[in-house]
Amino acid sequence: MDFKFSISEVASRTGISSSAINYYVRSKIITPPKKTSKTRALFSEKTIDELIEIKNLKAQGIPIKLIKNNFDKKQNPSNFESFAGTINELSNKYSVKENWIKELIKKKILTPKKKNKNVFIFDVLDIQLLSNLNKLTNLGMPEEYLIRHSEYNELSKAEAIFLLEHINFSNLEKDNIKSIRNNFEKVRDIIRIKELNKLLD
Repeated sequence: MDFKFSISEVASRTGISSSAINYYVRSKIITPPKKTSKTRALFSEKTIDELIEIKNLKAQGIPIKLIKNNFDKKQNPSNFESFAGTINELSNKYSVKENWIKELIKKKILTPKKKNKNVFIFDVLDIQLLSNLNKLTNLGMPEEYLIRHSEYNELSKAEAIFLLEHINFSNLEKDNIKSIRNNFEKVRDIIRIKELNKLLD
């Protein structure tokens, strides 16, 4: 990563004040600069891109806490792994009730492959989904309410088809597809937040 921009250059290029930039650095929302002396630091192009993204998200009315959470997720990628074993073993490993896992499979929210009568293979996405659903139950969301995610499978399928259309407009290079997916998710997140804000008003 090339660190070559002073804070005044970053402020000029982004239209964000130096004090706000320093706040984002202290809050660990953006990629930190590289210290060159006690009073001087240089920023990267990546930081400029992040600041512009923050500015755009704030203009959409998205709270800074939500923006920080989004950046934290990007900077701390998931360490989930696939799992092969019985439902009981999965239940013990992730401290999730066995009957809850069975219900999620029954409703096709989790979609493991069956290796034999008792052994299932859960891919990384299934494990990540299970973990996030479990966090929601720990936050007080009833399991019978969360199971309603199955009612939105058609909506998820429609979004996947819409994303595929975006990808088909690209040159299908791996980096381009990844970037399209990331930006598509951001667009959908922002639109959902805008709709949520309307409901909360």
